[in-house]
Amino acid sequence: MRRVLATAVLVACLPTAYAQDKAKGEFTHGGEYRVRDTWMQNAAGGDKSQTNSQNTIYHRFKLGIGARASEKLSAHLTLLGNATFGQISGETQAEYSGATGGTEENFAAINEMYANWLLADDLAVKLGRFNYQIGDGYVIGINDWEATPYSFEGVLGSWEAEFGRLQAFAFKLREYATAGPTSGDPEHNTYGLNFDLKTMPEWLKAVNVHVLQDAAQIATAGTTGTTVKGTQGQDVLRYGANAGFAFSIVDLKLWYAGYNGKIRNSSGSLDTEGTMMQAELGVGFPGFMNSRVYAQYHQDSGDKNSTDNKNGRYDSYFYERHDNAGLMDLFDWGNLTYITVGWTGKPSDATDVGLTYTMFSRTEKGDGVASGLYGGQLNAATTFGSDDKLGDEIDLWAEHRYENGLSTVARVGYFMPGGYYDKATPDKRGDDVLQVMVQGKFAF
Repeated sequence: MRRVLATAVLVACLPTAYAQDKAKGEFTHGGEYRVRDTWMQNAAGGDKSQTNSQNTIYHRFKLGIGARASEKLSAHLTLLGNATFGQISGETQAEYSGATGGTEENFAAINEMYANWLLADDLAVKLGRFNYQIGDGYVIGINDWEATPYSFEGVLGSWEAEFGRLQAFAFKLREYATAGPTSGDPEHNTYGLNFDLKTMPEWLKAVNVHVLQDAAQIATAGTTGTTVKGTQGQDVLRYGANAGFAFSIVDLKLWYAGYNGKIRNSSGSLDTEGTMMQAELGVGFPGFMNSRVYAQYHQDSGDKNSTDNKNGRYDSYFYERHDNAGLMDLFDWGNLTYITVGWTGKPSDATDVGLTYTMFSRTEKGDGVASGLYGGQLNAATTFGSDDKLGDEIDLWAEHRYENGLSTVARVGYFMPGGYYDKATPDKRGDDVLQVMVQGKFAF
């Protein structure tokens, strides 16, 4: 039924299905299809109790449909079809191949649906479900590399001035059930202000400042999580800034984000605070394939004491995961320190290449780490070593763009585990991890 409804929505929204007077409205469309094959060897670092080799082929179709009623009123719909090649374990053949199968792979999801109202030349309001990003995505990002981009439901007001852009937003992240201990209206909301400077001197390339308030009321009994995505109740203030500078062939980028407050459930409350700091220094060589070499240092906080009723591990919120902490996606931010040195170049206008080397360690020795998209097996529950050294990662990649809208990406990643994994018991996880990824994308 969900597939049928989604298909009906898609067909109903296509421009060819309308016989409207163009003076009353117009429709546009665009999108992409991409397919990605990711192969990993020793995904669990050699742990004999786990499957160490895996290959996953995933594809996604994204369709965006725009509708404009006038110069001031418009709407947008984004549909996503996500699937992996092959029948999912536990799924019957009828569910997998049937036209009305009720699985996630058999219907299109609505990632965005919103309306825009231009109140004045410099003032607009967006209402509905939509992607949103703060700065370059260091706190809230779109996360489009993964199957489903982040989307938020609420209202966004934007004021565009010559010197900058000021945005105010209110998003509802959760509508809780009312079973168990409740407050008046159990829900999770976030309210924020976001400012980007637009008029800057030549040496200043970007400035972003934001502040937001997370407010969640207790909905059900249970254990309180330590991150925004697993918390039943919280009152947390978040803030941050990032800036970019350029002086001739030298560039500098700085990021900072922090928060403090309380998270709670029916059993009690826990103080929470965390910080993230990052700096990147680069040097460009325009005469050699438009190359750039850079060094980046990142540190986010960990929990120093697990028994002090205070959580100190950095909650990464909705940041751009793939763009940070290596390209193999083994780690998320949270008790993570790393240094990256890298090189990027453009052998031609249509080709980009890059090479990075990243050294990972734990910020606090008494705290664990957060798994990235492909780090679940490596970081699965076990008794890890007391060593702070997580390991080193090498990434080599190339991307080429063709004239017909097709682009391809190929990457090889190699992770060499440190003492944290090599000294794990009962099974060591010190074997090197190899990841090979190829992707093709057609945009229209």
